[in-house]
Amino acid sequence: MAGGRPQLEIDWSAFDALCTVQCTLTEIAVHCGVSEDTIERAVKREQGMSFADYFRQKRKAGFISLRRKQWELAMRGNATMLIWLGKQYLGQNDRHEGRLAGLNGGPIAVSYGAGFTLEQLDREIAKLLPAVQGKARVMTYSG
Repeated sequence: MAGGRPQLEIDWSAFDALCTVQCTLTEIAVHCGVSEDTIERAVKREQGMSFADYFRQKRKAGFISLRRKQWELAMRGNATMLIWLGKQYLGQNDRHEGRLAGLNGGPIAVSYGAGFTLEQLDREIAKLLPAVQGKARVMTYSG
């Protein structure tokens, strides 16, 4: 190369290892002591693709290693990992779905005590407030 800086020499096995453990472009650039643009140009020049495409290929090895370790933990009886993998791969979940319905599947009827309206309840609560003020926290509903 005539003039300018010498091209970056990349140890591709070390570079691939950084991609495998999900290092970002910024982290790889810091590790190599160069700018992100320099890394992107080197990958384009030597690998014939963008950094993003190269990274996508190489990071998959990290996914495989991580999945293998998770599986090993689960097979050794790690309850947390067993539960997590069950949720991920077997569709298991913590949700217990139940549906509430009123008479004949209709809406649920709501009453506010012995046939009181909201206004009547507010008046009754207002009567009781002086007796409990300062002794307890009282929450009222204003609708």
